Amino acid sequence: MGGINKMRNDQNILSEFVIDTLKQNLNVMYAQIWREGTRTAEYKRMPVKTRLNTWSACKGVVSCAAGIALDEGLIRLDEKLVDIFPESVPEDPGSNLPKVSLEHLLTMTSGLENSLFFCDWEERYTTKDWIRYFFTNAVFANEPGTQWLYSNFNTYMLSCVIEKRAGVNLLEYLRNRFFEPLEAGNPDCTLCPKGHVHAANGLYVTIDEMANYGNMIMNMGRYKDRQLVPESYMKKATSNLADNSASKTPGNLYSGFGYGYQFVMNPEPGSFRSDGNYGQFCLAYPEKRTVVVVMSLEGQFQKIGNSLWQTVVPQL
Repeated sequence: MGGINKMRNDQNILSEFVIDTLKQNLNVMYAQIWREGTRTAEYKRMPVKTRLNTWSACKGVVSCAAGIALDEGLIRLDEKLVDIFPESVPEDPGSNLPKVSLEHLLTMTSGLENSLFFCDWEERYTTKDWIRYFFTNAVFANEPGTQWLYSNFNTYMLSCVIEKRAGVNLLEYLRNRFFEPLEAGNPDCTLCPKGHVHAANGLYVTIDEMANYGNMIMNMGRYKDRQLVPESYMKKATSNLADNSASKTPGNLYSGFGYGYQFVMNPEPGSFRSDGNYGQFCLAYPEKRTVVVVMSLEGQFQKIGNSLWQTVVPQL
């Protein structure tokens, strides 16, 4: 009876969230709560669980790829970006670019002055060589490792490093190592004009596949009976490594509490998440053995996050 009561309670909790978002005319498409690897509550706005863009929630997947590549000896976190792409380094790289390491990319502390272009900016559709664009246009105004600044290019360049070392694109690299054992076979993803995986966003999965990912990160890289990402790496990746208080915006209940290796810290100590534009959330609470996943198509995504922290999170 305990399990049945827990499922009934979680369904009530999730219903509070759904009702709250509907009252605000927010387009939440799917939501789930998982306890101890079992789904205890679910909401589906559509009967078919179609794949949706995870947007920046897939940055955690790139972090997992880095952990796997590190374990396989393909990369080192202290490697410098200029040593991996010497052909793209400008004649005068300045004093900070040569110091940028892969770890700086992971923690969003590469020293960038600005974020360069994002997923839906015009430059994305007019720029043909993103690696060249990065080295030509990026201004490293800050000492690497000292200032946090969110940029899709940090993630994209990290992915390109793994691709260069692996000799295949990121999707192929992760197919048998990560996606297939995660029961997310053959996911869809967008590519840049040069054929590199977009990486910072553009990975399409179902809500069930995102939940599998959520349970994996909650279990420190383990999914069912297989360790997909080294546990030691995941423990560090999901810890607070960088001050991202600059991301805090007025009225936001859940941002600015720290950043790991492409993972975002929740306000609740010991918990973390992957999240993305338009209302994608994958919350992991290891101590409570709980995962909450939400996929949406909503421009006012902060309202969805606030609703989660007002209705669901306090009752976990």
